Formats: sequence, C-alpha cells, structure tokens
Amino acid sequence: MEVLDLIIRGSDFESVLKEIIVEEGLDPWNIDIVRLSQSMLKYLAKLKEINFRIPARFILISAVLLRLKSESLIEKEIEEKELETVNIDGLEIVEPPLKRIPVRNITFDELTQALQKVMQSETEKEKIKVLKREKLDKLMNVIDVDIEDYVEKVFREMKKINNTSFYTMTSGKELLESAKYFVAILHLANQQKVAVEQPTLFEDFYIKLK
Repeated sequence: MEVLDLIIRGSDFESVLKEIIVEEGLDPWNIDIVRLSQSMLKYLAKLKEINFRIPARFILISAVLLRLKSESLIEKEIEEKELETVNIDGLEIVEPPLKRIPVRNITFDELTQALQKVMQSETEKEKIKVLKREKLDKLMNVIDVDIEDYVEKVFREMKKINNTSFYTMTSGKELLESAKYFVAILHLANQQKVAVEQPTLFEDFYIKLK
C-alpha cells in the first residue's frame, strides 16, 4: 500500500514509479514497460475504488506508459498497431502525442527523464491555454459595453466632420478601439444615418453623413 500512500500524499511521480518498481521486483536497468504500466493502472484503479481523486499528473503518466506498452508489444509481435484506452475517473485515456521514447532496455533514469519532458511539455501547453483564456476573458470584458453608446459617440463625431475615411477616423487608435468604431459605423449605416463607400475591396472606406 506504500504506492497508494505516496500518491495520496502528493508525492512526485518519480517516487511513485520507483516504489512500484521495488514492489513489483522490476529491474531498474531494464524496465518491463508492460508490467510497469499494468501496475500503475492497478494502483489508480484502487484509488478510484476508495473514492480518492486521481491526480491529473498520474493520469498523464498512465497515458504515456500505455503508449510505451503499445509500442513495446508492437516491436515484439504486433504488425498493426492497436491503441489502448482505459477509463479512469470518468476520463478515457488515449494515446497522447509525444516525442519518441525508447522502449527497449530502458532504464529508470531514462524513463523518468523522458516522462519529465512530457510533463513539462504538457505544463507549458496548459500555461498557454490559461493565458489564452485570460486574454479572451479580458477582451470580452472590454467589448462588453453598450454598443449604443459607441454609436452615439461616432455619430457626434460625424456631425462635426461630415465626411471622412475609416483610416483617418481611427488614426492613432488601438485595434480594439478601431474595431468598436467599425461596429458603430455599421450600425449607423444600417440606421441610414451615414453612407459608406469602399472604392477598392479590402482597402480604406469612406463615411459620409446623410
């Protein structure tokens, strides 16, 4: 049960794998990937049985080990690859994309180094996702304004200048501000308050007060 205790206590995956290797009597200089992956899944299944939440990093490690197990079996006897899947905590694990990891005569150090690279890669991907979500949320908060206020603002400006071009009107403004002006102009055109003409497709267009 030492393996389960390590996982529950939040130990790093290296310590957990090392304990599995010891308990299963595996050779750390020539690890049997098939047995290692089966053992890892066995312990995670026990965690689920006792209603413990399975840490995401161990789900990822299990997915990688399943990939290695598949490749190991292929190299030994399978001509056509069949990916394995397993359902853990409601999540179906499938083969994740990762760099090639040697499966023959792999040592514990080689395995943990390879897994660490995968973990680092996944961490970076998650950071990028979080940043994208934060930027999107920020953008939505900024855009979430009463468009009628912008329509009135642009209309007041048009009353003063009568006619202009979009590039001139938005000169020096940030892209987001220019986008708001563009939407406001579309509303004004739809309300028949301004006329819009674009002589050349994809280039500047001209706005004239009606």
